[in-house]
Amino acid sequence: MHRKIIVTGTSCTGKTTLGKKLGAALEITQIDLDDLHFLPNWVEKEDALFIQEVNDAVDSMNNWIVSGSYQTVLKDTIWQKATVIIWLDYPLHLILRRCFIRTFRRIVYKEKCCGENYESLRRMLFEENMFLWILKTYWKRKERLKSWRNGIFAHKKWMVLTHPKEESKLYSSL
Repeated sequence: MHRKIIVTGTSCTGKTTLGKKLGAALEITQIDLDDLHFLPNWVEKEDALFIQEVNDAVDSMNNWIVSGSYQTVLKDTIWQKATVIIWLDYPLHLILRRCFIRTFRRIVYKEKCCGENYESLRRMLFEENMFLWILKTYWKRKERLKSWRNGIFAHKKWMVLTHPKEESKLYSSL
């Protein structure tokens, strides 16, 4: 059986980190959607190009792990192809804490993220306030995924984690 895994959830849940860990443990290529979506200087690719690049990447492999959101953009493509959906359904307070720590670390250590981009205090506070983005999208994404799990993607194998401590159960079940 082919493993075609999507790791999804709201921003700052640790989708990429978990995807990389799973990829290493299962010896499967992990694809980070943010790396494909963003061009330098935080320019977003047009949806058609982004979708094509994601499809090209997964179609070239029998097994893959895709980490990221972009749920509505990719609903008719990789979501159809996936065999397993891992939903990181973490509490809002945990996500906001992770957002602060991750953003602070990226700014201080000048870590690349989302392709060739860097976080900045100005960007975080004024241009793309991640805290506001999380507050704006958290409940909407939660409802969407709950609906998809019980509806159009009910035939997929779903693994819902409600806390990072539950990650260990993934390895034995995959």
